[in-house]
Amino acid sequence: MNALENRANASNEVEIASVLRHHYGDGDLYLPEGTPESVVHKAISMGYVSEDGYLTRKGRDLLAQHEF
Repeated sequence: MNALENRANASNEVEIASVLRHHYGDGDLYLPEGTPESVVHKAISMGYVSEDGYLTRKGRDLLAQHEF
């Protein structure tokens, strides 16, 4: 991976983490009004959220790395 890809990936992770912090205790994700659907689709495709809208282990790990 080159430096540009690393920065893009880091940017994606920060954006995804900011959305993932909106979850219930059981891991169900809820989205604030105005959250772009593209971020959710990206989170699902990258494995941070399951197809049925729950945080995965990878998603919880990402949240732990990006404390707000």
